[in-house]
Amino acid sequence: MTDKKEKDILFFNSSEEQENFMEKMFFRPEVCPFCKHSISAECILGYNNKQRYLFGSKDILCKCPRKSCSSLFFAVYDIDEHPYGMTDEEGNVEMVYVLKEVYPKGKAKIDFQSEIHEVSPQFIEIYNQAYHAEQEKLDLICGGAYRKALEYLIKDFVSYLQPDETERIQAMPLQQCVRNFIDQPDIKDMAERAIWLGNDETHYVRKWESKDIKDLKNLIDLTVFYISMNIKAKKYREEMAR
Repeated sequence: MTDKKEKDILFFNSSEEQENFMEKMFFRPEVCPFCKHSISAECILGYNNKQRYLFGSKDILCKCPRKSCSSLFFAVYDIDEHPYGMTDEEGNVEMVYVLKEVYPKGKAKIDFQSEIHEVSPQFIEIYNQAYHAEQEKLDLICGGAYRKALEYLIKDFVSYLQPDETERIQAMPLQQCVRNFIDQPDIKDMAERAIWLGNDETHYVRKWESKDIKDLKNLIDLTVFYISMNIKAKKYREEMAR
């Protein structure tokens, strides 16, 4: 029993031990999930995870070689067909271990224009929480979070334009807020469509079946862009009034 357990986890004390353990394992992590730089990962130990899936898997504890990062993460290898179609003596495609994922995922953040930071910092916080959920493959809930971020963005922007109406704006349905307070065609058109797709993410039946999270994020990005440009233009008009 002791020998078996020792073989399940192997610290790589030499390149030979690493090569022997990873002989039938294909592909290596090429990007650190934390710092997002291209790397040649340092492999520290191997683990025969016999509890995972029918045939088990092999996990490799890796380290980012960049001194400014040095993060630890796991690379997971599952049984799959040989990626280059190599066959065994009987002509069957050889089964090997192929890299499937790395974890934990680094929580990369999306940055936004300074105008958005100024007008709607909560939008940025909520958007990045939604983005983190998406990175963790929580695709059934991140859409609703993106929809919430959009509401903060639009209502904060409208309150910025109409500060005396803030209380009314905050209580108003989002679609009505856009129709009543936003006159700029580009912002209005993109915001309305983003609302449509955002609502789809919170309803049982989807209206826009050909659209998905990617389209929702694109429309939010366009809304952010036009809002940012509007705020920037407004500042220049005020600073350089004739």
